[in-house]
Amino acid sequence: MNPGTQLTCVEIGGSSIETVVFGPGDSVQRVDGAVRPDGSRLAIACPGLIKDGRVLGAANLGWFDIDPAAALGLGESAEVLLNDAEAAALGESALRELADVVFICVGTGVGGAVVVAGKIVAGNLLGHIGGFSQEVCSCGRVGCLETVAAGWAMPDPLTPRDIDRAAMAIADALAREPAATGRLVVVGGGIARRYLAMCERLSVHAPSRRIEASAAPAGYKSASAWGLRHALEASSVNQL
Repeated sequence: MNPGTQLTCVEIGGSSIETVVFGPGDSVQRVDGAVRPDGSRLAIACPGLIKDGRVLGAANLGWFDIDPAAALGLGESAEVLLNDAEAAALGESALRELADVVFICVGTGVGGAVVVAGKIVAGNLLGHIGGFSQEVCSCGRVGCLETVAAGWAMPDPLTPRDIDRAAMAIADALAREPAATGRLVVVGGGIARRYLAMCERLSVHAPSRRIEASAAPAGYKSASAWGLRHALEASSVNQL
């Protein structure tokens, strides 16, 4: 990113939207909602299936085959559009200066991403590994991890038993996802931020892993903005 250029990173969640603006030097500004300062470059993180600059399907948002920049009134399409879990995983990798990270987001939905050698491993389905219940998931499948560990599927508030049940299911899903072999597992998302015991119980159910909370600065939804910035900078280098 050129010095003096603003980069606007918008993270779309199941229940809220956050904008992070990286300005000249090391300036960083956080804003609730979706905003885009005039003349700034744009990168977006969004739940769901992403392809060719469009959200093909984000069931928790009711979005199918749309350009999120247009849907949010942000003007021209984003230069970078990533799945929110993938953006957060890249951000955790960048903030920690670690090449290998397994990330799982426990919020309105459940998502996950794996970074190996600083790059996203495509094709993981952490949030939608099946066999956990007989309930229909928001994606239309039956028994996905989301049906026992997502915010939409659990009571509010959560009891210690609810937290333990979700953590046990997440540990099982991690063990069954072929790409999620790394020892470090970072847990993010609104549910994980609200219930700190989620990391503790996951450590119990996945004793071979090192479980850590997000490295995102206090007050931020996740590390997605740092992941989007990393992805944009990497794409700029690759185009040289």
